[in-house]
Amino acid sequence: MQIDIWSDFACPWCALGIYRLDAALGQFEHADAVQVVHRAFELDPHAPARRPQSMDEVLARKYGMSPAQVQEGHRRLTALGDEVGMTFAFERIQLGNTFDAHRLARAARGTAVEGALVKGLFGAYFTDGRLLSDRAVQTEVAAAAGLDADLARDTIESDRWSTEVRDDEDEARARDITGVPHFLINGTWAIPGAQDVETIGLVLNRAWARSQVSAT
Repeated sequence: MQIDIWSDFACPWCALGIYRLDAALGQFEHADAVQVVHRAFELDPHAPARRPQSMDEVLARKYGMSPAQVQEGHRRLTALGDEVGMTFAFERIQLGNTFDAHRLARAARGTAVEGALVKGLFGAYFTDGRLLSDRAVQTEVAAAAGLDADLARDTIESDRWSTEVRDDEDEARARDITGVPHFLINGTWAIPGAQDVETIGLVLNRAWARSQVSAT
């Protein structure tokens, strides 16, 4: 069973959703038969390499929220993250373009370290306050995840995988995916948004049962 996930590394709900999926898979009887594929989706493809504003400032302006409302949202997400092992430190976040981070994740697709690399990029951004457009940060995350050093270096120092990242984004548009995270099981069953662990587990079991019927 294949689960495709469209997400962006600048999206806290995406980070939460991926950790919730991991928790659900930890309770799923057939997890060994599941392949998770991480696909690119940029919330702001025109973002500069680094934005001088804080996340609080951007959210307040974009959604017309008060500082108190922004902080309450951060507290809620932090508490939800704690439930599944995702640590948010919103005050440390450095906003910037995520395209190169998606290229690095694409380089790891299908390898044993794909999941670790994706989590490493989310952690660098949301927990450690690292700038994902920084090549040194990308290099450190790749090394920590165990990505082949030559593959990582070739990706970071070139524009390799750019077309593949754009292909992911084109497919998202073709499927009318306008928000992330978006989970798609076997190309058929969609889970929009960061659903709770129980809900994801129910969908996994239902999809598995239906896929077994279809295979017979």
